[in-house]
Parts: sequence; C-alpha cells; structure tokens
Amino acid sequence: MEDSELLNVLHVHNPWWTGKKTILPKKKRSEYTALWTALWDKQITAIIGPRRTGKSILMQQLIQQLLAEKTDPKNILFTQLDEPLLGTEKNLLIQHIIDVYTKYILSCDLHSLSEKIYIFLDEIQHVDEWSEALKSYYDKGYQIKFVVSGSSAAGITRGSSESLAGRVSLNLITTLKFADYLRFRNPNNELDKQIAKLQTILTTALENSELTAFSKTLNDSYTKIIPHQRQIEIVLSEFMIKGGYIELVETEDYQKCARYLKDLLQLVIYKDILKVFGIRNPQNIEDLLLYLANHSAELFSETSASPKLKMKQETIGEYIEYLQEVFLINSCMIYAKNRAKQLRNPKKIYISDTGIRNVLNGTYSPEAMLDTRDVGLMAETLVHNHIQSLMSHLATYRSNCYYWKNHCEIDNVIAIGKKPIPIEVKYQNEINPKDAAGCLEFAEKNESPFGIVVTKNKFAFENKIAYIPLWYFLLLC
Repeated sequence: MEDSELLNVLHVHNPWWTGKKTILPKKKRSEYTALWTALWDKQITAIIGPRRTGKSILMQQLIQQLLAEKTDPKNILFTQLDEPLLGTEKNLLIQHIIDVYTKYILSCDLHSLSEKIYIFLDEIQHVDEWSEALKSYYDKGYQIKFVVSGSSAAGITRGSSESLAGRVSLNLITTLKFADYLRFRNPNNELDKQIAKLQTILTTALENSELTAFSKTLNDSYTKIIPHQRQIEIVLSEFMIKGGYIELVETEDYQKCARYLKDLLQLVIYKDILKVFGIRNPQNIEDLLLYLANHSAELFSETSASPKLKMKQETIGEYIEYLQEVFLINSCMIYAKNRAKQLRNPKKIYISDTGIRNVLNGTYSPEAMLDTRDVGLMAETLVHNHIQSLMSHLATYRSNCYYWKNHCEIDNVIAIGKKPIPIEVKYQNEINPKDAAGCLEFAEKNESPFGIVVTKNKFAFENKIAYIPLWYFLLLC
C-alpha cells in the first residue's frame, strides 16, 4: 500500500485531525474508569473480550475524553486493523502506520517527541507478529502510550506472554454485567448512586475473609436499595433471557435480538474460529456448542460426550479450548490442593452469556421464565459468569474459579484472599437448612470464614452463611 493510500485510511479513522467530531454513546461501561486511569501507566493496555461488547466504543470514549481535556488532536492515532484495505500489509502494517503517522501528521520522528502520543490499535490480532512490533517501540522508551484491543484471547494473550511479558496489562471486557445493564436500561440517578456504593462490598469481603463487617455493610446497603427491588427484578427477568450484549439493551423485539445473536454466532464460528484455528468442519463446532448450551452449568466429560457427538475426545478437547479463546464459554476445575486430582476430574462448562445459551436452546422468549428448572440453570450461569468477570478485575486475567464435589456439590469456589469462599446457587422459592449443607461442609473442611447461598428471595445471615437474593448478588459483582 502506498503512503498516500494509507494516509487516506488514517484520516477516515481519525476525524479529529481535521476538527470533526464523532458521535458516541454517553453511557459508559463500569470498566471505563479503570481504563482511563491506565492511560497514565507506561504499560501497554490490552482490552480483550468477545465480539460486539463495546471494546471499540470504549477506545473511542477514551479518545473523546483526551480531546475534552485539551490533548492535541494530532497526538492521538486510532486504527481499525480489521479494515479490509489494510489486509495486504501483514506483519509490517503497524510499522507502516506509525511511519506514515509520524511523517505526515506529527511531522517529526519519534526520538524528538516533546509530548506523549496515544496510539489505539483496534482488533490487533489481525496483524501477524504484532507483539514484536510493539515491543520494539516500547523498549526504545518513546513517549507512546499504546492501547490495543482484540476479540481472540489466543491472539492477544500468546503475544503478550511471549514478547511483551511485563510490558502489557490485560483488561477483560465481557458482555454487560447486570449492574451496567440495569443502569443502561432504566436510568435512575438515585438507584445508580446506591448501586455504585455496592461495588466494593463483596470484593472487600472476599479479600479480607471477614463475615461480621460483610454482614453489617450488606444489611445497611440492602435497606437502602430494597425500595427499588421490584424495578430491579423486572429488568433482571429480561436480562436473564436477552443476555448482556450491549446492542440489545434497548431492543424490545425478542425475535430481532435472537436473529442478532444467531448472526453473531455465525460470525464468530466462521470468521474467528475457522480463520484462526483452521478447522475443516465447522459443523462440528456448532454441534459441540449446542451440546454445551444444553448442559451449561453442568459437569462435562469428553469421554461421555464423544459418542453422542461422534467426535474423538482429543478433537472435543481442542474445540473446547477454541470456544474459550473466542469467549463463548467459561470452564472451571474442581477445587483441590492436588493438581493431579484437578486433572482427573471433569470440568464444569458455562456458556458465557445467557442470551447465547437461550438462542442455542430455543428458549429465547419471556415464556422461558415459567420453566423453573431452566431458570435455575440460567441463574447458575449468570452467577458463575459474574464471578469470573469480578475475579478478572480483582486478580489476574483468567483467575481461577472452582467447583467442589464431595457429599454435596458447590457451584463456585473463589480462591482470592486469605481463605476460599464457597458460593452455591439455590434459585428457588423455599430455602431450607439442607440447601446450605454443602457450603457448611466445605467451610469446615477448608476453614472458610463464611459461605454464600444465592437465593431467589431470601436475605439473611445464619450460621456463617450469607443468603443473598440473585438480583442483589449480581449488583455486588
């Protein structure tokens, strides 16, 4: 590509160079604040997550705020690397972009920069050897803050672990958590303020492993937010069916939402998985994904799935990894101090978004809320996915969340802080002492300071167990 052709593309991607403004959503995801703070770190900021979760919008919103704070427009470069016109450049693309930018826009070389410049590279996994290119600029100490995004965990994490170890921070952006969905769907300043105060209650309890302070703070906040319970539960019922893809928040037509998600699945399977991993038979991936949706929140055995899917166990294992790499599923291992025991036991698999799960299962309709068993599985999926998202921000990307199985089974075990915390989901009208038996057994065996049972409507603290309604627990994550 000639310099003039590339420059034309860059001008389209960067309208602020010529004084033009871009129209962006005013609402911001809760992750925005942390990403804004990260702009002042030297490390490369990597934003990773599923397709169509708003990564590009987040980058544009960061740019918008930089401009609002009087950053020179020419000191900001944004490029969409999945732009078809850029496809011929391959591994030299980033170098060519920066060369053209510095020559024709900055009119200086990188050694003579007097101010920091901000370079945003969207969907960077489309460029071969991107990590080596960024490492070269990073190690030379130029005044450059890089922000990159990607929809493939493999494309980002492999590059960051190989060439950019210690030079990059990973930020996982999942589909919307319930707190953001509620805020986007039904703006209410008073409620928003109360929800904002909830965000540190659970994380503080997990890190400090202390029940007394947790119960007092949770009680105080509950009394303030309970007047909004009915409003919250109405939105929660919608969220459980529709899922958290940001473009569906204000879409009332469920059939239209379902079509959107089906199209998205085809895009991820046939563009991301097929292209990145070179699968010969994409129908096998579709069959496996459908099987996992039918068994989301359940133990998964490659051995038992093999004859049902008519696939080799090794192939199923590979496909499970691919589906995780493109963020369509989450998995967790059994909680055990012995690594060999973890490997011997089956994993639990969760579809990473309830909307995707429901589309695959044919239950993408408000009527699905009438099926108590299926709603219970939706609740388990929601709780696990929210915990995974929470942990990725508390600790490192892909921090471990486990399940536990002995006489009873525990849906989730969080191993952050001083002691492991068991979290069991019992989304049902009646809660009796037996429903907490698993948490109590785990707590006794592993010296847990407390356990959590996520319920449909019970809120109480009894015998080291916090009973928290689903709608309230999701707001805490």
